[in-house]
Amino acid sequence: MTMKISRVGNTVFISGIIDENADLSALLQEQAPLSIDFSGVTRVNSVGLRTWMRFMTLWGDKPLNYFECPIAVTDQIIIIPVLRGIKKQVVTIVSGILPYDCPSCKHQADVRVERAQVVPKTDPAVLNPKCPVCSQPMELVNEDQLDIFKP
Repeated sequence: MTMKISRVGNTVFISGIIDENADLSALLQEQAPLSIDFSGVTRVNSVGLRTWMRFMTLWGDKPLNYFECPIAVTDQIIIIPVLRGIKKQVVTIVSGILPYDCPSCKHQADVRVERAQVVPKTDPAVLNPKCPVCSQPMELVNEDQLDIFKP
């Protein structure tokens, strides 16, 4: 599915695959701070990353808010810091999905995390939410993933 951009109020929704067909140039006309909801993004490929980085370069130092970032997006943000800003961090990640594992029953789950649960201090429930299968504490696949929420 090709990437699509839609709008509801002051929020821009991106859905589909961010790939070689992605065109983020229309977003450059938006007023700052721009709020982007990524909940519909299913995949990001290397050419799509290049497009996203080009957008960030042209967007400059104006503020951005990212909402409902799926793992396809949070993984890229962790690996490629310029997706949060070229010269300085201009992106606030408000909410995202992170992968968790249950050491007791080996269940894997994707858990929604909000910035307010991590900043200024990490809520212990974020570190070890209850497993939906066995009710034992789950663990983040990588605790460094919480860094995407920090300034």
